[in-house]
Amino acid sequence: MNGYSKKTKNEIRRLTGLAHERELEKALADLNLKFKQWENEELDSFELDDEIHHFHNKTSREIFKKYNSFDMKDHYVAIAIAKGIIDKDEVDPETYQELELLIEKIKDSDYF
Repeated sequence: MNGYSKKTKNEIRRLTGLAHERELEKALADLNLKFKQWENEELDSFELDDEIHHFHNKTSREIFKKYNSFDMKDHYVAIAIAKGIIDKDEVDPETYQELELLIEKIKDSDYF
């Protein structure tokens, strides 16, 4: 995150936490649906156990690694903005301006 002002670095850290929380909440809500399916006997205990295992060993870890990668936080924040996880209005205007080129590159990319 070199080249950003101290204010922008702090804002990127705040936005990283916000995006991390939102992605984790969505993943937990998806897992909660599996519990409801289990309660309604649409999933058996083994299927639910597989879902829990997948969440713990893959989904949760991927989210954690993404938002705790020190040198890529600006990229993941830009991705979160491009995907609508973070709304433009939630971003400090100065920070948005510094990230705008990166956000536009991500929006134009087929990769994300």
